[in-house]
Formats: sequence, structure tokens, C-alpha cells
Amino acid sequence: MSFLNFNAATVAPQETFEPVPAGTYLASIEESEIKETKSRSGQILNLTWRVLDGQFKGRKVFDRVNIVNQNPKATEIGQRQLSAICHAANVLQLNDTQQLHGIPMTIKVIIRKDETGQYADQNEVKGYTAPAGQAPVQIQGQMGMQQQPGVKATPARQQGVQAPWAL
Repeated sequence: MSFLNFNAATVAPQETFEPVPAGTYLASIEESEIKETKSRSGQILNLTWRVLDGQFKGRKVFDRVNIVNQNPKATEIGQRQLSAICHAANVLQLNDTQQLHGIPMTIKVIIRKDETGQYADQNEVKGYTAPAGQAPVQIQGQMGMQQQPGVKATPARQQGVQAPWAL
């Protein structure tokens, strides 16, 4: 027997990690990171979106954009996704992924089901647009871009395989 002096009334219970329902959400990027793929032959841009309003306000949605891949079609798809995000944010010259942080965008979320039954259902982001009736935010300043309050401008973190364009 193991004895603990733990009072569960003083600690909020862990939230479940159920996906948000499929739909369209107003959200903003709160975290971004470029990582090497498992095969070390490409790069993935991992994005953490935070839902900004509605019933699921505050929930996170995780997104992966394949920005460098040995398969040219996969790279093209990833570049198109990144372009859609940049257009929705009105940041057409992207030097650092942090330029995209905190800008409200509309994301279309679907539920991806694992046909094998091995993994739980997951959210997948399938579209990015500027919010309806709202002009996209233009960030100007450093290198022609201006920081949004609270967003630190830093050089892009490029490691390993180089992207075919400058981030």
C-alpha cells in the first residue's frame, strides 16, 4: 500500500482530449514549430490553434503542414496549405512563423477516423480563410513587417533540410 497526502479538491481534473466536432471555427495560431520528419528527409510545420469563440472557446486544435518532403506532390500540397494560412492572415511575405501568431482566422475542421481502429479519432484542419466580414490583419515592420503586440520577431528556425523558400 502506498500512502499519499493528496487533496483532489485543490487540483483541476485533467481534461479529456476528445476532438472538437467537425465545423468552422474562429481560431488563432498560438504555437508553431518546424520539425524534421521521422525519416529526417523533410520538415513539418506543427501548429497549435486555439478556438476563440463559441461552445469550444479555449480548446486547442493541432495541425501539421508538410513543408518539405521528398515527394514533390506532398511539398506542393504543404506549400498550398501554408499559402492559404498566409493569405487568411494577410501576411504574404513570411519570414518567421511567429508572424502568424494571434491573428484570428477561420479554420475548417474535420474528424479523421483511423480505419484500423488502432488510434482515436483526431481533428484535421482542411481549410483556412480570413474571418467573414473582417478585413485580414496586415503586420508590417521588421524586414518590411511590423510586429503584432506580444509577438517576438525572431529569425526562422531552419534545421536539417532546407525549405525551397525562405521562412
